[in-house]
Amino acid sequence: MKKYIYIIIFLFSISSFGQQIFWYNVHLEVKPSNTSSVENLVDNFYSNFDFPENTSMGFSNIALKGQDFKETHVLSFTSSSSESLAELRSALSGNEWDLYIAEIEKHISSARVSAGKSLGIYNQDIDYPIGQAWIFEVNDTSSFVDSFEKLMKSFNFEGYLAIGQIIHGTSRGENMYIYGTYKDLNMAFNFGPKTGNENKAFEIFSKEVADERYAQSFTRVLIKKYE
Repeated sequence: MKKYIYIIIFLFSISSFGQQIFWYNVHLEVKPSNTSSVENLVDNFYSNFDFPENTSMGFSNIALKGQDFKETHVLSFTSSSSESLAELRSALSGNEWDLYIAEIEKHISSARVSAGKSLGIYNQDIDYPIGQAWIFEVNDTSSFVDSFEKLMKSFNFEGYLAIGQIIHGTSRGENMYIYGTYKDLNMAFNFGPKTGNENKAFEIFSKEVADERYAQSFTRVLIKKYE
């Protein structure tokens, strides 16, 4: 199986279609025996970190994934302002940061970074802990977004839902994502159309995006949010 790009989008704060949230994700492949050590290191550092206004970070473990998905955890930094997110990233420096990174590196097998922005968000105020991402390689991004917006006129998704672009850190051409959240595993198990109208809307969406490549889906579970 090809190695795909895996992006987790997490906890956005606006809802108007066409507005944007910017995100910066750090993906970690943690050795199983070192999980507790890494989670403690992350918590100790970010619990004392002074986050710029309008920024936050969600720390999650990756619970369900495909065969070639190596990463086990993700730190997802988000903001409604690209300037604020850049300020947050610039603030990750200094002696304490260097010591934190030195310790983290002892417990992981690999790490990588990706970044992008959302293009449309639904149910902005719903803060569920389980999130699922669907990743695509899209040739016509505008048409893909239009088809998704049309789908959402008929589909009632209970959790937070977003569509957006992967801009930095890709390796196999994947450039778009859809991301939704669930309040519990039971809700995640029962995802999908539940009425005749929703089934019809999904069929239309599937036909309209049939030429785009669907790469993979994966699911993360929130450990803690920092802001």
